[in-house]
Amino acid sequence: MGVSFRIRDFAYPLEIYRLKQRFDRNQWLDYGAVQAYQFSRIREILDHALHHVAYYQKLFSDHGLHLAQIKTPDDLQKIPLLTKDLLRRNYTALAADNARSFKPQKLSTSGTTGSAIEFLADRHSNVLEFVYYWRYWGWFGYRLGDPFAELSAEYFIARDQQHTVPFCHQPLLRRLLLNSVCLAAEHAASYIRALRKYQPRFLKGLASNLYLLALLCRNSAAHRVRFDAIFSQGERLLPHQRQTIEETFSCKVYDSYGHMERTAAISQCPHGNYHVHSDYGLVHLERNDSDIACALSPDQYLAEVIGTSLHNYAMPLIRYATGDLVRVSKNPAYCSCGRSFPTVESIIGRNVDIIVTPDGRAVTAIYLAFDQTPGLLLAQAVQEQVDVLVVRYDCAEYMKENVEQQLINNLRKFTGPQMRLVLVKSSPADFTQEPGGKFKAVISKVDLQHNFAFRS
Repeated sequence: MGVSFRIRDFAYPLEIYRLKQRFDRNQWLDYGAVQAYQFSRIREILDHALHHVAYYQKLFSDHGLHLAQIKTPDDLQKIPLLTKDLLRRNYTALAADNARSFKPQKLSTSGTTGSAIEFLADRHSNVLEFVYYWRYWGWFGYRLGDPFAELSAEYFIARDQQHTVPFCHQPLLRRLLLNSVCLAAEHAASYIRALRKYQPRFLKGLASNLYLLALLCRNSAAHRVRFDAIFSQGERLLPHQRQTIEETFSCKVYDSYGHMERTAAISQCPHGNYHVHSDYGLVHLERNDSDIACALSPDQYLAEVIGTSLHNYAMPLIRYATGDLVRVSKNPAYCSCGRSFPTVESIIGRNVDIIVTPDGRAVTAIYLAFDQTPGLLLAQAVQEQVDVLVVRYDCAEYMKENVEQQLINNLRKFTGPQMRLVLVKSSPADFTQEPGGKFKAVISKVDLQHNFAFRS
């Protein structure tokens, strides 16, 4: 859930205060009381959708559904799923006819698992996101105004600083931005100096970026960088990554799951259990018998996260099929942290491979180049050697020339000038699929250890 908070998006102090007070109470309520709050939000969102959203008006009419039939959260399962493809094709119909009154902004997902999706997020969902992070980080001692560091690419790319500026300190936000496109041995000392100078208590970033930063820092005998807690997000956190990060920075890593569409949030508590934040969104876990490689005990099964907006009025997403999987216990235990939010065993989530560039950098967010290319329907980057990146892409034939030029320009922001880019226009059937039919936007077959952290 890589979110960059802007002050103007969250200039609603009273609304933030009220929701924070409510959320702080919710986490300690018994689950029945949490469900009652959740259901009150569902009814309000459904009532709004049936009065202002053409898509749901037609959907309820076509299936003979009425608001009176939704008497419990489980009754929501009577409503057909909203898939990502349906969201793409029905963007206009899914926008509320009074969306402008909620001050929405258009957002889009990253293209890590296929083509990007556009949707609206309003001021209520911005307040939700802010309060969610405030509460979640607060579990580990964070107080508003504490200094923190964040690994990010977008800020530096927007300013054409992706290859030249390793970090930026924002004193008003007390945030130290670390340029994730600059992750290379030559910048390790700059990162360490910045971290020691500004002394952030917390660090957040994509799992792969946190791992790469740890590889760089642990090779410096004088790094002596420590945090109170590290927050991993946006990708699957692998066991060897967690171990390296924790050993390097002498603190625990706490993992979380979310998505830009803001229908579901799952995060680890101080006891290490993954809690579903039931007041953030309504989550149904629908069993999925995918053949994805995943070790399961007899007591476990895989489930897809189906999320429902509880706070977004501009474009409420109801029964939204995220495509993301979690490992679930058939008999979940009560967490000793005291929070009644339900738990899952682990997040299967998204795997994103790391591209190693000829100039010794490691890049994790190259899929952002796809999002920045208008007219691109689908793209996939495959690296089999350090100096060559093969990019398969699909677009309308009449847009081919413009798409290719823009795609090359956007890729160069990440790869630099030394990488040879080979673009191949392809049909969807030609893209490489993972076992189980999963799509990955970035595939690397290059040895990371040999080509990145241990380069001289």
